[in-house]
Amino acid sequence: MSETPIKKIRLFTGTFPAGVDSQRRLSMPRSWRLPTDTDDTQFYLIPGRARRIQVVTEEKMQSIFEKLENSSLANDDKIAAYTDIASKIQIVTLDSHGRFALSPTLAEFAGIKDKAVFLGSMVYGTIMAADEWQERQTPLASSFDLLQQIEESSKNASQE
Repeated sequence: MSETPIKKIRLFTGTFPAGVDSQRRLSMPRSWRLPTDTDDTQFYLIPGRARRIQVVTEEKMQSIFEKLENSSLANDDKIAAYTDIASKIQIVTLDSHGRFALSPTLAEFAGIKDKAVFLGSMVYGTIMAADEWQERQTPLASSFDLLQQIEESSKNASQE
């Protein structure tokens, strides 16, 4: 009886301080990379709320795209919002050391100069300026409430 190989999932967890070199290069945490990644594996860096940069995988970006692709060109509010975000998205591939160069636009957006921090956000990664993160290290009660809600909804669904 042969065992089916377990597919390794990309889980964005942990806190990883990172230096930023003179070329604005950062190193993606090794635990966020998979053995199946290739030289062509892309990540999307998307500006987020509270001066965060979200790290999004190709698979997650494809899912987002599929939800957006049927939008009407005549919907000015949606197109303006999509343009605002998409014009700032950076697509990166990692070098052999896991590094990528952060665009000047995203570096300025997040206030990243010489130090940054990578933060796990489960299905997304987050990049912030190190000094911004220092001000937010206490876990929010709402974070624990959300985790409880996810666990309880999963448990309730399995009982039905």
